[in-house]
Amino acid sequence: QAELASPTTIVVNDGTAFFDGLVISAAGGTATVSGSAGEALDVTATIAGLPASAANGFAPSLGAGGTISGTVRIGGSPSDPQVAYDLAWSDGRTAQTLAAGLGAMKIASKGTYTNDLLSFDANVGEGSGLTMSGSGAVDVARRALDAAFAGRVPFAMLASRLAAQGVALNGGADVNLKVGGGFGAPQVSGSVRSSGARLVHAATGLAVEDLAATIDVGDGRATIRALDGRLSTGGSIVGSGYVGIDPAQGFPADLNLKVDNGRYTDGRVVTANFDGAMALKGSLTGNPLLSGQINLGRSVITIPESLPTSLSQLDVQHRNASSAVQQQQAALNPDTGDGGSGAVSLDLTIRAAQSVIVQGRGLDAVLTGSVRVTGPSNAVRAVGQFELQRGRLEILGRRLDFTSGLLTFSGSLVPYLDFVASTVAEDATVTVRVTGSANNPTFSFESTPSLPEDEILARLLFGKAMSNLSAVQVAQLASAAAQLAGIGGSTTLLQRLRERIGVDDIDVRTDDETGDTSVSVGKYLNDRTYLSIEKGSQPGSGKAVIDLNIGGIKLRGEASDSGETGGGIFYEREY
Repeated sequence: QAELASPTTIVVNDGTAFFDGLVISAAGGTATVSGSAGEALDVTATIAGLPASAANGFAPSLGAGGTISGTVRIGGSPSDPQVAYDLAWSDGRTAQTLAAGLGAMKIASKGTYTNDLLSFDANVGEGSGLTMSGSGAVDVARRALDAAFAGRVPFAMLASRLAAQGVALNGGADVNLKVGGGFGAPQVSGSVRSSGARLVHAATGLAVEDLAATIDVGDGRATIRALDGRLSTGGSIVGSGYVGIDPAQGFPADLNLKVDNGRYTDGRVVTANFDGAMALKGSLTGNPLLSGQINLGRSVITIPESLPTSLSQLDVQHRNASSAVQQQQAALNPDTGDGGSGAVSLDLTIRAAQSVIVQGRGLDAVLTGSVRVTGPSNAVRAVGQFELQRGRLEILGRRLDFTSGLLTFSGSLVPYLDFVASTVAEDATVTVRVTGSANNPTFSFESTPSLPEDEILARLLFGKAMSNLSAVQVAQLASAAAQLAGIGGSTTLLQRLRERIGVDDIDVRTDDETGDTSVSVGKYLNDRTYLSIEKGSQPGSGKAVIDLNIGGIKLRGEASDSGETGGGIFYEREY
């Protein structure tokens, strides 16, 4: 709402109105007007802090904000006004600029309006790094544009839209554009160049460094003349194609990408070298489709040598939870929907004509095959299999050749193993099966004639029955069982070994600093007395320890095979 800030005198003489210091205030801003208006115009308006939101009364959807200051001078006649202006819009914003990811802007412009032609110079700055300057003319009578702009556009403007697809893009582009044609269908032409940008895809962990592009703009599209970068894990990427300049259609794209000598790793299980030819089509702000073929070079799937020693996540279920707990649960575990909206959709065929190597825990196998990867990038499905070409399993120096093997993807990106190895050990034919998820497979032993697994392993490793093994061989057998289970994991072999040799515990430990391995066995002699014997790989590393519990007091004594002895008293309390 605008109003006079103070009483004002207007003098009218011979049809001309004269006024001096007419001050209009509106929402904290002022416009001070001086001059005369009649058959000839000579008016000067000085604007200070006038809120841009005043325009929202005429166009509510504009959503303008910020303040405008500057001067406007009007001359000529009412039928042919001559206008000169010099204005600055501070903290400028509209609903459309905010939706585009822009923050508050500072816009400065000056120009003239005469004979239905608006000529202007303008400069735009924004906190994220946007800088733009331009000049041109607007023919109001013909409703035509002729302007040129140049500056720097930060990719941060695209952050919110790209984040919905799990993509981050750092850097910016140098822009030189011309705008011509009519108001209804303006024509944009020019060029966009970028270098040193970085793109990261969160779901796969892939990152492209030193991303550079040269783009020509015209005929309603941005055509990529050159696009190249290097993968952070190794290899290069080049691209071509176009993106339609049509926000209403979500910037439709038809892009071709090629990767040479690429390398991918998830940091734990999969490492792959690859080449690929792919196409990206569809709306970039919707669900574009990335399709094509990737050819694997040498690729390795590593079975972890040990299972994680950290605690599993507890499945805590709240019953009769308060509203505060429910709100906290919703904040910590937001509903992500079905994973399909706003993500790049995949339809990729991955072929391994050379070799995929599966190794770890004594397993070493070479496979070939293919897998198809489909679905949104934040909920990928993989289907296919790789067949064994050759392979072996080694346990304590004993080598077994695999007779068959499959590595199958049935939806998860972590494959399922199914390998079989056979050999003859003493008077039995032994079959070893490796099955289960690649990050935690299961090793099982079968024989003809049928024997317990510990007996099979004893014959396989030492060529004799379990009852004929020495103490050292029993320890080696326990070490082999632990190797197959993964240190920190579990296996029925360890349980059966405990039962067969009559102990309550078998433990295999590896020193993180020295790499030395030790085996210990323990037995409860009665409810209060526990005896353990430990033997390491170094001379003098063996020792016997006895614990005696007396109420809340524990007495401990130990003796090593080097003749050293020790003892202690311990107090323990549970809380």
